[in-house]
Amino acid sequence: MNSRVILMHMHKEIDVSDLPAPLVEAIESIVRTYREKSAVATTPLEPRPVGWLRGKWEVPESFFDPLPDDLLDLFEGKSESK
Repeated sequence: MNSRVILMHMHKEIDVSDLPAPLVEAIESIVRTYREKSAVATTPLEPRPVGWLRGKWEVPESFFDPLPDDLLDLFEGKSESK
């Protein structure tokens, strides 16, 4: 069987067959764990009543303040993070 697995990392393709076997096994373990957690996370939860946190937490007024330009640039992809 000739199968080739390609991973995407930092927008670069990595051919798994070029990696050492222990690293491939570690990657497979991570992927399995991720898939298992994803399956659990999609299990429907009991709905919460509307307003269940009313009076227990408030959004501070500063939440609505404009973001600083350097942070806004990061969100808009105008500046690279270091």
